[in-house]
Amino acid sequence: MNEVYEMSLGLHLSFAKVLLILLFVHLVLIYVGDTENPSYIKRLRLFLPLYNATMALMFFTGALDLAILHFALSFPVIWMIFCFVALCILGVWGYKRMKIAARYRDFATFKKLMTLKIFCEIILVALAVAFGIKY
Repeated sequence: MNEVYEMSLGLHLSFAKVLLILLFVHLVLIYVGDTENPSYIKRLRLFLPLYNATMALMFFTGALDLAILHFALSFPVIWMIFCFVALCILGVWGYKRMKIAARYRDFATFKKLMTLKIFCEIILVALAVAFGIKY
């Protein structure tokens, strides 16, 4: 059982690192490209399944780790669950803002809001990893 836990924990941390990299890539994708070109929104929409798949894999490995620990809820576990829910809510909000920006062609506001959203997500992931490793 220890081997499964160690492997799952390693995967969980690896997915957290991949998620941080994807957040920086998302930030770059927001600022690169012509907003008048329809491929701008299409490129962002094609990126989101990779981000969501990474979130799903991180959730799965975290749930596996929690099951191996007999669902013992400690502060770091509760904090990581809170961060995951917050990341999901921010993701839904960002997708909704992207649809509004595509409809009304208001990309200046979209870029500002997405920058704020992505920095909040980076902080959440960094804090979840920091609390998870420290405790």
